[in-house]
Amino acid sequence: MKKSTFQKLALASFAALLWSCQTPEEKTTEETNAAIKSESVIDRASAASCGTMYALVLSAGTSTPVPGGMSSHIYKVDVCTSPVAYNYLSTINIGGTLVTSVTGLCAIPGNPGVAWAVTGINSNFPSRLLKVQIATGAAVVAAITAVPLQDIENYGNTGLFLAIKEGSSTIMNVNVGSGACAVFASVSFTNQFNGLTFVGNKVQVMSGLTSIMCPPNYGDIFEFDLSGSGVGRYSYKNLPANNIYTMKELGFHYDNCCRRWVVGSSSGIISNNFDITACTPSNPTFLLNTAATGQPHYAIYDFMLEP
Repeated sequence: MKKSTFQKLALASFAALLWSCQTPEEKTTEETNAAIKSESVIDRASAASCGTMYALVLSAGTSTPVPGGMSSHIYKVDVCTSPVAYNYLSTINIGGTLVTSVTGLCAIPGNPGVAWAVTGINSNFPSRLLKVQIATGAAVVAAITAVPLQDIENYGNTGLFLAIKEGSSTIMNVNVGSGACAVFASVSFTNQFNGLTFVGNKVQVMSGLTSIMCPPNYGDIFEFDLSGSGVGRYSYKNLPANNIYTMKELGFHYDNCCRRWVVGSSSGIISNNFDITACTPSNPTFLLNTAATGQPHYAIYDFMLEP
């Protein structure tokens, strides 16, 4: 059913109000991002020093909570190449038993080659924090998490780990020693969060199919400082015609080397956008359809950067 003219005007007014409520700190972020927009892709020599990027890839499934029964895999990804380099590494398992429906992956500072992983409610190991060998996929259960999680990320070597409470618009502060979780931040007026990343000393979360900020474009982004206070609202500006770019659960990553904001969707599309501030273009750029690589696993659920 088409929206009435009144509904359209109301939605546009609401979006305008959200943009107008930015603090001076947010405007500084906008100025920084405007400068980023004007930069060209950084050369490969510079990009080579930016760490190794991995993707958590499931065998299928586009919804959140993540459906059960999906095998879970780790791929090595280099978004600085053209086309994007995308290569299978391992399948996550515990003692040879496949761990299904893993929902998040992040580096363990000071422990190269090993990652934290989390599972959602529909995994055969539900609500678990796993320690995973990246090269082999061999995993052990480190803790049971207080709630099912997705998209866990670490803030450098500070000990701060954040994740999304699966199927919600709530960010959790995760104690990786015990699995305890405490609410870090929450937004009540949007659809559920689907991806989380750190951008400098801020955390950003995306709601892949929400279009409040720049209607009718998808991918609203909410920014918080390290205390959990909201400091910015932006948009990935994904066109309705390309809704699978942000459909639905997704890997969300800020790449400081060459692509800036990168999204890998559970529909198997990797894209990027250099500017998320204003509702004018640029819109996301297509980088790779993972299903077209000839490799069997294609639904991207998280990205991980190992320094």
